[in-house]
Amino acid sequence: MEGTVNYEGSGDVFFAFYNGDVQLTEMPKKDSGLYYERAECNNSASVEWNNTKWAPTVTNLTKTKTKCTLYFSKNANGSNNVEDLMKSDYSKIAYDNTKDFNLRYIGNNPYNYIDIGDRDSNNKPILWRIIGIMNNMTVINEDGSESTGESLVKIIRADNIGYYSWDSSVTEINDGGGVNEWSQADIMTTLNFGAYWNKTSGQCYYGINEEQKTCDFSSTGLTASVKDKLVKVRWNTGTIQYDLSDSYTTRLDNRYNAKVFYEGERSNNDGKKLCSGSYCNDPVVRTTTWDGYIGLMYPSDFGYAVGGDIREECLHTTFSEWGEINDPYCVRYDWLYDSTKNSYNDKTNTQWTITPAPHSSYANTVFCVIAGIGIANASANYNSSEYFVVRPVAYLKSNIKIKANSENYYGSDTNPFIIE
Repeated sequence: MEGTVNYEGSGDVFFAFYNGDVQLTEMPKKDSGLYYERAECNNSASVEWNNTKWAPTVTNLTKTKTKCTLYFSKNANGSNNVEDLMKSDYSKIAYDNTKDFNLRYIGNNPYNYIDIGDRDSNNKPILWRIIGIMNNMTVINEDGSESTGESLVKIIRADNIGYYSWDSSVTEINDGGGVNEWSQADIMTTLNFGAYWNKTSGQCYYGINEEQKTCDFSSTGLTASVKDKLVKVRWNTGTIQYDLSDSYTTRLDNRYNAKVFYEGERSNNDGKKLCSGSYCNDPVVRTTTWDGYIGLMYPSDFGYAVGGDIREECLHTTFSEWGEINDPYCVRYDWLYDSTKNSYNDKTNTQWTITPAPHSSYANTVFCVIAGIGIANASANYNSSEYFVVRPVAYLKSNIKIKANSENYYGSDTNPFIIE
C-alpha cells in the first residue's frame, strides 16, 4: 500500500497498516477507536508519530522503496486510555486555550488520583495525581534520539516531599541566594540524580549560603519499577518577559494569566537576561529547555487547573488577583493549590514551580504558588525554606495503560486509578 508522508531524505515510501495481526486497507481515522502503537521500517528508516495531527513522519529515509508498517490497536496508547477515563466526568476536565489544546483535570478536587506502584514504609500507596494529557511533547529515547509530537500523561505527587531550597549558592554568588537556572538547580539534582531518585538518605539544600540538612527518601523516593514507567522528556524552562518600564506592582497586576505564562514558558526568555547588580553576578549560562525525568509544575499548570463557574473569568485574570486575602476567589477552585498549614509557623504551604522569575535586580528568583496571592516570585533559597515545599512532576511512558479499580467512584484518594 503506497502513501505520501513528510520525511527527511529522498525516495518512495510504502505503508502497510495493521490492527493487531489483521491488515487494514487504509490508515485508521482518529475517531475510529484504534490508537497508534508502533512502527517498523526497513532500510534503517524510522517513524515519528504525531498524535495531534494523527500523522506519521518518516525520518532517516535514504533509500527508495522503503516500507513502513504501522500497528494500531484499541488500547495501545496510555494517553488515549486515560482520555477515556477523564471523559467519564466532563465537569472535572477541560481543554486549555493553548496552541497544544491539552486536556486537563480542573476544579477543587477532581478524582484524578493514581497509584503507580510505590509504597511507603507502612506499605501504603504513595499516590500521585494526573494533571492531564499534554500534546506535542518531545521524548528523549534511550538511544538519545528524539520523538516529537507525542501525547503524554502528566502526573504530580499528591503530597509534597518536604521543605527544601530550589537552589542555593555561596555568599559570593548572587549573595548566597542561589541561581534560577533549572538545569543546575540543587532540587533538580536531588530529584533526578540524588537522594529522591535513588531512594536513599543524604544532605539536601535548605537555605542561604548552601546551608544543608539531612533528607531521608528511603521510604518515599522512587523505586526502580516506578522509574521504569517514567519517560525522559524535554521540559520548557523559559519565562515571561516583563516590561521594565512598568513598576514592579504594575508587572504583577498586568496581563499575566495562564495563557501568557504558557507561552512564556515555551519562549527564549530566561531568568537573568534583564538582571544586573550584586544579586545577579553568577556565571551560569541560562537555558530555556532541559531534558530529564522529574521536574516541578509550571505556573500555567496551576492556572489551567482552575474550575467552577468562574473558570473562564479566572483564565483571563492576572494571577495576582487570584488571592485569598479577603476571599479565596480563584484558588479555592484549583486543586493544585495547597491550603494545608506547615508545622513550622502555621502558614499555608508555598509550592515551588520549575519556572524562573525575571527580575532587574535578582538572578535567584523563581515563581511559586504562594498563599494569599496565587503565583508570585521568591528567592530560590528563600532563607530557611520553612514552608516552601517540593512536589515532583513527571510524565508516563505512552505505552502505560491505566484503568479504574471499579465502575463507581474511581480516581478518588481511597480508590485511585491503577497501572495495568
